[in-house]
Amino acid sequence: MCKKLADTEQQLFHFHWSEKTIKEFDFELCNVDGFTFDTQAEDLRHVWIPLSLKMSISKSQGLEISSWSEGEEVTSAAEEAEGASLYDLVVTVPHILDARTGGNLVAHIKVGETYHQRKEGVTHQQWYLFNDFLIEPIDKTEAAQFDVSWKVPAILYYAKRNYHNKYDLRIKNPIDASVLLTEASLARKQRKSHATFIPLMVSEMPQAGDLVGLDAEFVTLNQEEAELRSDGTKSTIKPSQMSVARITCVRGQGPNEGVPFIDDYISTQEQVVDYLTQYSGIKPGDLDAKISSKHLTTLKSTYLKLRFLIDTGVRFVGHGLQKDFRVINLLVLKDQVIDTVYLFHLPRKRMISLRFLAWYFLDLNIQGETHDSIEDARTALQLYRKYLELNRGGGNEEVRKILKGLYEKGRQLDWKVPDADTGDGQGSPKSAAVFPSVMGL
Repeated sequence: MCKKLADTEQQLFHFHWSEKTIKEFDFELCNVDGFTFDTQAEDLRHVWIPLSLKMSISKSQGLEISSWSEGEEVTSAAEEAEGASLYDLVVTVPHILDARTGGNLVAHIKVGETYHQRKEGVTHQQWYLFNDFLIEPIDKTEAAQFDVSWKVPAILYYAKRNYHNKYDLRIKNPIDASVLLTEASLARKQRKSHATFIPLMVSEMPQAGDLVGLDAEFVTLNQEEAELRSDGTKSTIKPSQMSVARITCVRGQGPNEGVPFIDDYISTQEQVVDYLTQYSGIKPGDLDAKISSKHLTTLKSTYLKLRFLIDTGVRFVGHGLQKDFRVINLLVLKDQVIDTVYLFHLPRKRMISLRFLAWYFLDLNIQGETHDSIEDARTALQLYRKYLELNRGGGNEEVRKILKGLYEKGRQLDWKVPDADTGDGQGSPKSAAVFPSVMGL
């Protein structure tokens, strides 16, 4: 079990133990300074793993391993003379024995300062237990002690200390700006004259903090499966499965503000059971590469574009973005999301539709017969501009008064936008759009 490592420059290494290996210690004595295992089975029940190791090359060119104090450093002179390196325990993976279920693996992971600085604003390290969905902090001794009658060490993972100071370990984004440039459509019949977006030029590449209007449309792949219980209540057996069908991003600033630079229809091989055309604007055939006239692409291609925008640090503006990102399956930091559904909302009150907000604040009648993601993304941007204007005009108190008036008007109209053709004598209290946008291509 005492396996020598030939390459002392290896930055990370692990010991892999099995229950069989530990039982075989009956006939094998392993004794390295810092690792001492008795051959008695009773003593093997309690195994302690050193939190730090010192590795060096002996005069005979052998590898020497010894335990080391966790907080103690090796002087640079001694390290250079001996070729010594320090390694710290960062992960242990034990197998929890259970005769009934066969047992399971858990992990003890030492989480560094970077995470805690970002999450909690403190600089410290902490061990955590990962057991299926359970994550909880633990003491370091729990990660380093094992009772092999029920907790068998499987993997021990050590990392070289201070290698951050010696090597450039910055993580470089493998996705570059080229993903936002022109790409061919999968659709055979798509023509340039039908293009609904203008790709970004190199001079327009987004920077951290830039605004991007976003909207997504979805289709249903599987209908919800439910049953009606004897007491009259409905029980959902299997929820409906939604799939993203169209993603649109529009410029949030500059001379081309409001002009889309992404308008991707997502090709799917799955059978669509409901296109939700009234709400999505997606029609049968739009996602079929053989007959679609849309700019059709793959989900991976669009994911890469969104991932690049997220990692760049842009701020997304939209209506109901929390749900959109959840279905798209992308995690976006809260400070990168500006959701108009929450900007124009009072506590303990209903959420207000984009259509009603557009009519009330912008005098726009949108989403008449169907939804269009370009129109929705532009409208969300305009509403955000309007919100900033209201804040500058009177601050939070003034905005609150305006929102109370919005809710009162909504109750009067039962939250229905008056018909633009016939009218009802109750026109929108506001008129023009907040900024002149390029509304057509």
